[in-house]
Amino acid sequence: MKTITILLAFFGAITLFAGNAETGKLKTTVIPTYGMHCSGCEETLNTELQKLDGVKSVKADHVKKIVTVKYDDKKVTLEQLKAAIVNAGYKLSEG
Repeated sequence: MKTITILLAFFGAITLFAGNAETGKLKTTVIPTYGMHCSGCEETLNTELQKLDGVKSVKADHVKKIVTVKYDDKKVTLEQLKAAIVNAGYKLSEG
């Protein structure tokens, strides 16, 4: 009976893991972003990044010149996040 219980527990864990393999881990990244001057700029970036599938939360901060994004790395890449910032009219480096 112990063998059956152990096998059921083992296969249950594999099934659970396989179900989670389709989605990635949530990552949080802070992207230096330049060209924001006000809360309207923050809202523009928040809205544009939220459109990307896999983005869970966005917090743009024009004072600190950063955008903090929590995202599913299986659905959206860091490069896609950066491209969305640039496409919204902002820069990733000073100058």
